[in-house]
Amino acid sequence: MSSFRLLLSMGVLTTLTGCMGSGHADVWVDAQRAYFYATVDQQAANVPTSGTARYEGIAEVSAVDPNRNTKDLYVGLATYNAAFSSTGGRISGEVSDFLVLENLGVYEDPVDSNVSCGGYCVDTDAARARITAALRPAKAVSGQITLAETPVQNGVFFASASGSVEHGAGGETTFDGVLQCNILGNSGEVVAVNDTHGRTLDPSIGSLFSATRNGETLIGWFESIAVAR
Repeated sequence: MSSFRLLLSMGVLTTLTGCMGSGHADVWVDAQRAYFYATVDQQAANVPTSGTARYEGIAEVSAVDPNRNTKDLYVGLATYNAAFSSTGGRISGEVSDFLVLENLGVYEDPVDSNVSCGGYCVDTDAARARITAALRPAKAVSGQITLAETPVQNGVFFASASGSVEHGAGGETTFDGVLQCNILGNSGEVVAVNDTHGRTLDPSIGSLFSATRNGETLIGWFESIAVAR
């Protein structure tokens, strides 16, 4: 039995429900733990050649204002749906149910910094408690970001993402651009969307992920981890 399947049999992976913060914390730790199990022994993906999969996890989406040296961090629940074939397959995704932490420092990430995954996140309860505490100042905001259906080739796919998230009274932050993503693990059990910070993208593929608000162009960051359910 693989480590990932053992996790499932132990009931470690939980549902996407819960009160503000705690539900997101559960998903964050479970997805992060599954990511470590999927990558520790095998770096290259072994992508299925048939069947379907639904992945559920977490996404961190940031709107960075370089002029003010601040960012708003949106933490949402992510789902990805894949149909595999002998030539690769296709996948699409969606992020919703956002919490927002506003006016953080550009490189401040209270969620990520409160995850303890040493030894494959053995201390999951403590990690969840720390993330829940970090998210306590967050507020729920409406919005959705969609990753359009796209081909998967050798475990890699480039997804065109677009959508908006509520910001302030009647305002919104709009996101748009292409994300580089991977399917990982011995049986393709994890989807990972690379952090777009500091990355470049071949112009022939599309425009790098970005954000706009009130006509002002901001920097958009996106990263996500999700696990097959």
